[in-house]
Amino acid sequence: MASMLWDPKFPRDGPYVKVEETYFGSSGKSETPLKLRIATGGAGQSGLVKALADAFIDDHVKGTGCEPFSVGWLKSDTAGSFNYLAQASADLSITYHKVAEEIAKDQGVWDRRVYAWRDHFMLVGPKSNPAKLSTDGKQSIHTLFTQLFRGAVESNNSIKFLSRFDKSATNLKESSIWTAIGQVPWAYPYSFFYHVVSAFPFQALEAAAKLGEYHLVDWGTWNGVEQWVRDNMMIYYLAKDDDPEMLNPARVLVGTHGKNKDMTNAFADWIIKDDGGQKVVSEFAVNGVVLYTKAPRDTLEG
Repeated sequence: MASMLWDPKFPRDGPYVKVEETYFGSSGKSETPLKLRIATGGAGQSGLVKALADAFIDDHVKGTGCEPFSVGWLKSDTAGSFNYLAQASADLSITYHKVAEEIAKDQGVWDRRVYAWRDHFMLVGPKSNPAKLSTDGKQSIHTLFTQLFRGAVESNNSIKFLSRFDKSATNLKESSIWTAIGQVPWAYPYSFFYHVVSAFPFQALEAAAKLGEYHLVDWGTWNGVEQWVRDNMMIYYLAKDDDPEMLNPARVLVGTHGKNKDMTNAFADWIIKDDGGQKVVSEFAVNGVVLYTKAPRDTLEG
């Protein structure tokens, strides 16, 4: 949901938000006009947004005969992305929380949604495993968080869990897991094993690796960071496509008030095509590892 709503007094292209990166397709023509602004977080850091943007530019220019154009990435988390749409600072967002998306729709923030891809949440931590989490791969995420809580309490809070605590989809997911096992470590009295590091996905995971702390992250981020991070940590839980509770579904939201509606809807059409965005998603890999899986065919729209 958005914490601010559309104001007709906003500039037509929304309050200015600095573009983190700009993509030009294979032409590489940096003087081309910016026609699409995409607000999202981890998929920008991993490089998927660039891969999608470059492929979309090339396909759209070839298919329509239009002049080359550029696409900008606005670095944001899920909560911030709703606000960028509400302000019309972004034309579309890629978000990961269906309930919050439904509220944003009721707020008039977006008017079209398509399922773009699936990422997968995972629990990682130090290889030394000081909390003695089960490693047989048979335990639920709730059992593992319970083991982590017990280990942290018994260690007098020397064992820690690192939370981004930033209203991101990952923060919302780990919060729901904690409350599901009857714990609210950020509430008073504060649980000192709960270590807050408000940072974007790559930086938060790097901090957890340096500090030897447990952390909830997604598969795309895990494989997108530098090798030393993975060398210092291990996976305790990894969601699969048949594990809906721990999936991290990415959906494209077309902003109601965006400046470039035709281009935004063209991108939404393209990203769900088997020979368009879905092909890019299924082939996008870092160091030989595919980071995401395609959207299920029966739920592409809505």
